Amino acid sequence: MHWVNVEGYPMPAPVGGHPALELCNTWAGWAAPPSPEREWLRDYDRLAVWTGHVQLLTPTTVGRLREHGRRHPAAAHDVLVATRLLRTALHDVLLDPGDTAAFRHVAEQAQRAAAVAVLESDQDGLAHWTLPDDVGLLLPLLAGARAAADLLSTPARTEVRACPAVDCGWLFLDRRGRRRWCSMASCGNRAKVRAYAARQQPD
Repeated sequence: MHWVNVEGYPMPAPVGGHPALELCNTWAGWAAPPSPEREWLRDYDRLAVWTGHVQLLTPTTVGRLREHGRRHPAAAHDVLVATRLLRTALHDVLLDPGDTAAFRHVAEQAQRAAAVAVLESDQDGLAHWTLPDDVGLLLPLLAGARAAADLLSTPARTEVRACPAVDCGWLFLDRRGRRRWCSMASCGNRAKVRAYAARQQPD
């Protein structure tokens, strides 16, 4: 498992190739669904920092959300729980496109995001959808839902590959990513460690 330090928090390194996959990859390193004691995304402050880490929200917005979350802990906790549920549903539908219940859950949250999104133009004249700051604490949830809808509505969705190791959980945009990050850097290393330990056992 690869971790980086962001704003004092250990964060899973982005490896999946898409922000929606990184949301699922907050489970990386263990079989999904994770047990509560292995959940690293356990408060709203970390959730806000994570959305900046994967570039779903700007650093300025993340700073405002962290402050707002500290002032309204109960509401922030509700958003955290809802984001975990989105993560579960997205993970399930990516592994099983026929899971209609999971798809409906992701779609409902994506439609909430679409209802408040604003089409803006940048300096080059390119249009893009943004989520307004006035949705407040919901921003991380809605940003994650928009990323999920983006992935599920493109052909890239069919290229998503999961690591076959039962103790992993990573999702990747294609086989190359899985070979690079998982087979070689993560699961491959664990397999080498296990093989080495087995050789050290007395006969």
